[in-house]
Amino acid sequence: MTVEFFREEPTARSSWRLAVLMGANSRTYKFALGEALLGAAAEGRTDLPLRELAGPYAMSLVEHLAQAPQASQRSVTGGADFLTVAQEEAAESVQLGSPTEKLLAAAMKSMPEMVMQKFHNLRGNGGAEIPHRFYEVTGSARVASEMRCK
Repeated sequence: MTVEFFREEPTARSSWRLAVLMGANSRTYKFALGEALLGAAAEGRTDLPLRELAGPYAMSLVEHLAQAPQASQRSVTGGADFLTVAQEEAAESVQLGSPTEKLLAAAMKSMPEMVMQKFHNLRGNGGAEIPHRFYEVTGSARVASEMRCK
């Protein structure tokens, strides 16, 4: 059996691989978003509030950080980035089995501003997008109240 990474006429599967392996996100965010999207798809969900996607996203990141810690970065406004909040809230979130309210709020703020904008973009390719889109954010880009998964 031969499996192609990418074809002239790419499949949704090869586009997914491109997004995860070659996407513009340089840190662990795209893996957490990918896992949360796959979880929603496995449940047959296509429309969901950002809050319902942010929980699995945040927990996936917390689990990854426990095995592979990453250096946080301060945002240009001087506040802590999402990874800093995730590290600070990790122990309590693991104990609860769900993200703390602080972690959930940080995920909901950072997702539409960062990972969700970059997920479909390829790194080093002039901002080119993958051939398939796996979600659409509806509502304000800053609030991102709903998502439609494709």
